[in-house]
Amino acid sequence: MKIFLLFLLTILVPTATPHVLSKLDKCKDQYILLGEIIEHVNGLKGKQYSQIYVDNVITSEHCAYENFCKAGIVLSKYKAEELGLEDKDWLLPRALVAYTRKTICDVKAVTEKVELHQLLHNIKQCAQTEYKNPCV
Repeated sequence: MKIFLLFLLTILVPTATPHVLSKLDKCKDQYILLGEIIEHVNGLKGKQYSQIYVDNVITSEHCAYENFCKAGIVLSKYKAEELGLEDKDWLLPRALVAYTRKTICDVKAVTEKVELHQLLHNIKQCAQTEYKNPCV
């Protein structure tokens, strides 16, 4: 009997249907990532980034996934050492890319430049706005 059950389990386990993420699971993941984005921006608060100008790819009026994606690409060009940070403290670009992992975006040459701290403020404002909105 034990052998039969073992045999049955060896057949059933590999052929079982894999878990498919529901909308609620995806929503929860996005919610967690937005919280991490807000935490990472707050962790950078107090640092002085004047003299570092970046493309203004996200504003508090235009909070779209594509703009989060563009912000991730723009910020990933900078290494932690350039900003006076340790690698463990510069996880914001990774969180932005993870949040927008299925979004295709293209950062074209933007004529408007802003200081890095302004871009970080815009990212935080947008992340807080999205964090407040329930998943649809």
